[in-house]
Amino acid sequence: MALDKKVFLTRLGSAIVFSIIMLSCLLWNEWSFITLFLFVTILALKEFASIVEKILGTQFSRNEKMNFYFIGVASFLTIITLPINTGENAVSCLLKPFLFYFLGTSLGAAALFFLFKKNKESIYLLTGIGYISMSLGLLVQLRFMDMLLPLSLIVLIWTNDTMAYLVGSFIGKTKMAPSISPKKTIEGTLGGIFFCMLFAALWGYFSQTFSISLWITFGLIASAIGTIGDLVESKLKRLANVKDSGMIMPGHGGALDRFDSLLLAAPFAYLVCLFFL
Repeated sequence: MALDKKVFLTRLGSAIVFSIIMLSCLLWNEWSFITLFLFVTILALKEFASIVEKILGTQFSRNEKMNFYFIGVASFLTIITLPINTGENAVSCLLKPFLFYFLGTSLGAAALFFLFKKNKESIYLLTGIGYISMSLGLLVQLRFMDMLLPLSLIVLIWTNDTMAYLVGSFIGKTKMAPSISPKKTIEGTLGGIFFCMLFAALWGYFSQTFSISLWITFGLIASAIGTIGDLVESKLKRLANVKDSGMIMPGHGGALDRFDSLLLAAPFAYLVCLFFL
């Protein structure tokens, strides 16, 4: 697979702009972090609903979609207020009194969903709650543990994506899953995993913030689990017969396209941190 310079430069340019916005929100404070991923949650839920509609060949009512969005947002807010993080902080302490409110509104919205749904197939929308809202909620919980944890996970996923793309472009020959992602090769995937784990090991060795074993595990999660997350989202798009989930980034698609790896990697990273920390 030859390297398409035009595609690469388009992807690189939009990725730089996207990275500046992302890093600003990630590094500023906890509130900016929460706001960023609340916004991502809303976008991803809307894209997911559109994909499910295309897969099932149906049209959900406005009430069904609005209740789905409300359940998704309430679930995200519930997860970030749960007292499951290992360290206290001002944001989590302030939000915890609202836990039962968000939990109650989630249950209430779920009841309304079943009450107002006109299409029985709309029940499939609820799979997006775990896939999107709970995953990004646990990412915020990682932020409450330590800012470096979600930041490193995101950087490692970017490293894996970039190296897998470059290695696959230059030496990739063996298709990994042609029916799901035609451009993804075994060589590129293995190259991404190798360089991602190497970067993670070097980062752990020089930073000494956490154990090297934690960072290497993060590298494995970001590359291997992240790749599976990419394939899962690609399969959904194949079933829906769409190229991109949305159009928020030229060359990268929508929120689901941009955060597909993170959606699957975040829960695993959180569980690993509970074990190591």
